[in-house]
Amino acid sequence: MRNQNVLPMKDLEIFGIVKDGKFTIPEKEIHALKNGKMTDIVELRDLKGKEVQIDRLPARLSIVRGEDGNPSLRIDPVYREANPHPDLSESERNQLVKKELANLKKSYVDKEGNIQSEIIEYDHRTKQFLSYNPRDIQAPQQVNGEELSPQQKKKYKEGDTVTLEDGTEFQLSPSSPKGIRSNSKGLVLSVLLDGGLSYLLITGVEKMLGKKSQEEKAYSEGYLQAVKEVQKQVERRISRNPNDKDAVKDLNNIKEEYSKISADTNLSKEIRDDFDINKIKRLNSIDTEEGRNPRRRNGEQENDQERDI
Repeated sequence: MRNQNVLPMKDLEIFGIVKDGKFTIPEKEIHALKNGKMTDIVELRDLKGKEVQIDRLPARLSIVRGEDGNPSLRIDPVYREANPHPDLSESERNQLVKKELANLKKSYVDKEGNIQSEIIEYDHRTKQFLSYNPRDIQAPQQVNGEELSPQQKKKYKEGDTVTLEDGTEFQLSPSSPKGIRSNSKGLVLSVLLDGGLSYLLITGVEKMLGKKSQEEKAYSEGYLQAVKEVQKQVERRISRNPNDKDAVKDLNNIKEEYSKISADTNLSKEIRDDFDINKIKRLNSIDTEEGRNPRRRNGEQENDQERDI
């Protein structure tokens, strides 16, 4: 998770998202903002400006980077009906609105005469169209422990379906709360961060739209091993900083996933026992050997940087 300092706190205070130093929206939505995702629908109240006064405004929020590189708040209001898009035909518009297609790729010529691409999808929550440039997207290095090829990374950036060797399918979806859709309810994404791999456990993933995907995949071998890698990373974070609140939250997510895995009767007893929730119980307390004796160099400050799993 990114450090809270990257959030545009002044913007959040102006729109009542932060009041008296505290967030007024649910914790999971704060988590989404810090991770560069869109929130689900939240309600903004008593918005007052020079020419406008709004008692309540249902909207989805996200943090975007301006041309100066600084973060700013983006507000996407909920519309009563689908708004138009200048680059879509009536047929294309209807296909997206009716969920017949997950997205559409369009090409255009920019001000410098270069051919650019944009991926357009429809946000069914706000009833508006979203678009992004594939060049602005960073593809994961691995998914469920499987290294992505250059072609798979290209497909991911362009919103196409990526298929792993075990049949797991996934697709980038900025309008989805998790930022991704899949035929699996859980994924582990590995991204390059600070010169090394950082693991992100994503559960409760929404189903894919448009093209009918293969049958739903629950727990592939790659996913099971990747969850263990997530656990190891959280262990390292706790050993460095036993008071890392986000590590505790991440631990709770892992514990929930362990419970689901160990309860799956379709898996062998050996695998279910291997994911016994009791095996990570010690991580939920700072009263561990690592917690009592955090390995820290003399004078080194506690690492309070908030990061994804």
